[in-house]
Amino acid sequence: MADLLKITTPLIHKQAVPSAASSTDPTVPFHLSDVAPITKPQGKNGAMGQSTGTLVQEEPASILTTLLKDPGVTVSFLRNFAMLQEMISLLPANNHAVTHEIRQLYEQLLIRPDRIVPELILQEKASTRFKGDLFDFLRELAGSQATPDIRAGVANLLKALNGALGKKKILDSVANNLQSLSRNLSASPILAKQIDHLAARFRQDDASANFTELKQKTLQLMHDVESSILYTPAMAKAIPLIIYNLSRFQDNPDCLHEALQALLALLKDHDSKAALLSRMKTFQIQEDNFRRLDQDSKVMKALTELIGTPAEEEASVLLNSEKIDSIIKSLLSSPCNYTPLLHFVIPVQAQGLKAFAELWIDPQDDRKTSSADHDFRSRPMHVLIVFDIEEIGQFEAELHLAGETVDLTLLCPPDHVQAFATGYDNIRSALAASNYQPGEIRIGRLERIRSLMEVFQSLVYKRTGVNVKI
Repeated sequence: MADLLKITTPLIHKQAVPSAASSTDPTVPFHLSDVAPITKPQGKNGAMGQSTGTLVQEEPASILTTLLKDPGVTVSFLRNFAMLQEMISLLPANNHAVTHEIRQLYEQLLIRPDRIVPELILQEKASTRFKGDLFDFLRELAGSQATPDIRAGVANLLKALNGALGKKKILDSVANNLQSLSRNLSASPILAKQIDHLAARFRQDDASANFTELKQKTLQLMHDVESSILYTPAMAKAIPLIIYNLSRFQDNPDCLHEALQALLALLKDHDSKAALLSRMKTFQIQEDNFRRLDQDSKVMKALTELIGTPAEEEASVLLNSEKIDSIIKSLLSSPCNYTPLLHFVIPVQAQGLKAFAELWIDPQDDRKTSSADHDFRSRPMHVLIVFDIEEIGQFEAELHLAGETVDLTLLCPPDHVQAFATGYDNIRSALAASNYQPGEIRIGRLERIRSLMEVFQSLVYKRTGVNVKI
């Protein structure tokens, strides 16, 4: 049966006489019921609620600020994953396929100790591609001595690079959004089937070449969804996200070439032009090799599949939706404009025990950086590691790296402070065997979990404004 269109015209009989509004008698005195003064103007949410009649519950910034209060949210969630694995192994074998699949995902999530460094490298590569000789060279071009035209040229080249590198991910995001929308329209088989078919086309290899056609069909389908009687507030939030992802796609195949040629035309020095062309060619070769080898983080892939387990499957109902929301917010908030920190998740299984670690890294610790220090490579680094060892408890390790000197603070569970306090010599020996030198080392008791803002104190300033001089 075809979808019914939403009727917006009120059903009023043609012969009905509208009731006249009651008029106020001017002879009756008018009294103010509430004369309390206004203490402060309404915020953005209040003004929006008055204009649209809707209630905006919480801004994204306040959600992420709340998230920053618990730096170990991912650690706790991963530990709950391990507890769930033990529960699944004790369940009656009434659904062999699903329980076996989830058990395999758990086994893929945990890595061996010798795979920690390669896993960190893969997660770091996935966090940003703007690193290497090419981007170091572009940073130098856009330095303090650059003209406004050259800075604009570098910015346009970075935009073009980002658009060229992210095409596949943008198309996958649109496909995921469409599939989610299709599940909400299960009551309309015809419309849901059309959306599923469109999502499958966005995942095909020729999706980039046919993007203009796919975009038009998507916008037409979104119009049909908005006209459907099944249209809900949840769909009203999903459709703008689909349109936004469509707008991110760069459908001009010559955009990168044009941006590169425009920047080359601004460079007067022949050596600078040759250096830019050489680094650009090397970067493209490295990207081609990266795509061909398909090197993705094993932990992130398994974690994504666990989070994306369909809710209708019997074994997956054990995954609490609130915990899933927490892990998604944690993974999406670092790094971002609200939390400009590198973020890593490392679950390890060794010697019969499970350990789950989460790392936050500030590669440029502004609190210990001199204003005259313009070389970003020599700036000190600040690292926080929150890790939970099975049957022992939760730890915090905070490191400050300045040059080759490492200052370490290790906070242990109260019952194990004495056992770890004897490890000074082992820590110093481990640092001496590397390229770093031990600085101040302190081992103490973990009294409470600190927030990220307490550890990375410059986050307060990075989140509230732009650091510029007038």
